[in-house]
Amino acid sequence: MSDERVRPPASDRGAATRERILEAALETVRRDGFTEATARAIAATGGFNQALIFYHFGSVEALLDEAFRQASEHQVARYREAVAELGGLTDLVEIARRLHEEDLESGSIAFVTQMMAAANDPERGGVLLDRFELWIALVQEALEQAAGPIPLASVVSPREAAYAICAMFLGIEIMSRLDPDRSEADQVFTMMEQVAGVIEQLASLIAPIAGTSDGN
Repeated sequence: MSDERVRPPASDRGAATRERILEAALETVRRDGFTEATARAIAATGGFNQALIFYHFGSVEALLDEAFRQASEHQVARYREAVAELGGLTDLVEIARRLHEEDLESGSIAFVTQMMAAANDPERGGVLLDRFELWIALVQEALEQAAGPIPLASVVSPREAAYAICAMFLGIEIMSRLDPDRSEADQVFTMMEQVAGVIEQLASLIAPIAGTSDGN
């Protein structure tokens, strides 16, 4: 038998190379910022020839767009797993706190915020917002699930509330990353937990009254 090593198929090697380039793009943006994510910088991060970027993606912009798509889908999948643990509004806030801490440590949200902040034309901004719709839809679903018997829609539009929460979450991420020692994210999440607790207590008081009224 020949002892020559069997090489993986060209398609597998190509997929592995694309993944390596995407990881290098994510790391470069997280570390150095969007404006520094040039073909040369990304190639240096990943340790490959920058010509591979153009061979596999056509342009740096196309590479970054694909990296944004993958990062968003990965985050949404992770958040969806966390949402499965929901038992109420206070659980939702606690999950948001935990995910914030994990994202701040990994820098995963830093890439998303850098991309959104750097979008300087309506067409590209629209593409990014279309992908961000996944996040808004997930938060809306989580809100409606966490609210349970609370008539959320009679007080505020779930869609608008989800939009506001996503915007606030991104804002907290950006401000926390500017100077982690001055971050007040923990205090904000504590305040939100207290508000969620009050809402849940009011709901528990109102529910029996509403039930009696319905019975009449």
